[in-house]
Formats: sequence, structure tokens, C-alpha cells
Amino acid sequence: MKTFINFFLVLFVLQGFISCDKIDELTEVDFDTTINEQLNVTVQAGENMVLNETMLININNQDTEKYLNVIQNVRITSFTYRLIDFSGDSEGTIVGNFVADGVQLVDHDMIVKQIVDAGTIFEVTNVAQLNTIASKLKSGKDVLIGVEGESKCSEAMIFTMAVTIDLEVTADVL
Repeated sequence: MKTFINFFLVLFVLQGFISCDKIDELTEVDFDTTINEQLNVTVQAGENMVLNETMLININNQDTEKYLNVIQNVRITSFTYRLIDFSGDSEGTIVGNFVADGVQLVDHDMIVKQIVDAGTIFEVTNVAQLNTIASKLKSGKDVLIGVEGESKCSEAMIFTMAVTIDLEVTADVL
């Protein structure tokens, strides 16, 4: 009889934990959101000119604003960028990196106008880097993203980096 009571007690406690987990899952909200930002880049004329253009991104937007204090998980499902709205030296080049918080995400050695004209879309695919960025966004921190390196152009170049980050977010509303 004592074994039966102990077994029943263990079963009752396990059922309590399972029920709590199921209740917790019921209070979670899953949704998708997108961060769309544009970085205006101005490249000065000259050879071996230092290029360092950055901007801050964060998770605070219309979709997330009411959940900012209760976000449990953030996963980046896609991180892409492209160069648009080019003007300047059609032969101007950039050798450098697209970075997030100083960490290299994508290498570049390009003639900028050719990339713009081709409509090239660059994708960040390194899972460890994406997880690091997602973790910072989840904790409410800003992430500094941009382009750094050297440029060479006979006349100044101006273009825009259009950044799109698709996110899956889980928030616990209770």
C-alpha cells in the first residue's frame, strides 16, 4: 500500500509539472515581424579611402512594442541586404565587410554600380552570427550594423543599403 501511495504521489507531482508547462505554453504568443532599415552611404572620392558607415537596429517596432518586456525567444529566419539608389563614379570600388557589432558577416570586393544594377541581394547565413544578433535583439539591445573597408573612386559615390531582417518572436503574455 505504501508503494502505491508513493507511486500515486509521484504521478500527481509529475502531472502538476506537465500541467504547468501546458498552461505556460497557452500564455505564449508567437508572431513574425520584419526589421526594415536603410543605411545611406557616402563614399568620398580618392584612393584607399577609409569607409565606415553604420547604423543601430533594434527589435522595437509596431509588432513588438507591447511585448518588449516579455519576449522569450527571437529567431532570425532571414537576413538580407541590397544596394540601391546609386549615384557617382560608375567604376568606384569597395573592398571591405558588412559587419554587425564589429563582427564580419559578408566580405565585399565589388564595383558598386554593377552590384546595384544587377539587383544583387546579399544574405547573412552564418547561424552562429545570426543567433548572436537574435540574442542581442531579444535582450533589448541595439545592434550596430554597417559597412567598413576601403574605397577607390574618382568622384564621390552615394548609395543606400536596404537591410531586411525577418524574425520569429515568442512572447509570454502572462
